[in-house]
Amino acid sequence: MSRESYSRSSMSRKVVASLAGLGLAGFVVFHMLGNLQVFEGSDALNRYASFLRDMPFFLWTARLGLLAVAAAHVVLAIQLALKNRHARPIAYAVRDYRNASVASRTMALSGSLLLVFIVFHLLHLTAGLVDPAVPSRVDAQGHLDVYGKLLHAFQNPLYVAVYCAGQLVLGIHLSHAVSSSLQTLGLEHAAWNRVFKAAGPAVALLVVCGNLSIILAVFLGMIRP
Repeated sequence: MSRESYSRSSMSRKVVASLAGLGLAGFVVFHMLGNLQVFEGSDALNRYASFLRDMPFFLWTARLGLLAVAAAHVVLAIQLALKNRHARPIAYAVRDYRNASVASRTMALSGSLLLVFIVFHLLHLTAGLVDPAVPSRVDAQGHLDVYGKLLHAFQNPLYVAVYCAGQLVLGIHLSHAVSSSLQTLGLEHAAWNRVFKAAGPAVALLVVCGNLSIILAVFLGMIRP
């Protein structure tokens, strides 16, 4: 492969990986906003969850679409990392990290840990396989009691610690990924550079604070059955 073809191939992969990453970031924000309805009480959250389940075609289309996007993002990220390493087989003797953030230097690590956390989350609160003691019941309106499941989970200090750690990893990954994706898509401009650089940390702060507010409010007894 010529150097020009190699460059085009790498850029195409970066663009697709960036689009997939932004799509996943959008879902994370939407997911967090939906879960914030826990503060409105059991009726609001259970009705929201029931609304999603009452549209199985759209729900499973969204789930499969997210799975495909996530798989594409992970695979392309791995391929790009391997290509970069292959293109520079001899590591620099001294690396200059002064202009690189912690988030940018640990993207591979945070991405790997985030993948593990997502699998745990799906097995725990979606599939109900991690904690067999999680109640699987319906509320007075006949909706699946997602509210009760959240309260049961986040009254356990072990799960609170796991989810808080997961949010830390998510925040680190998002803070660099969103800004980097915008730059890869060619949205970097001198007049907007600060906005694009701030976009990642802003999205990360929004998501992490929103999710932590739910976890800690339940754990501290601010949200009760």
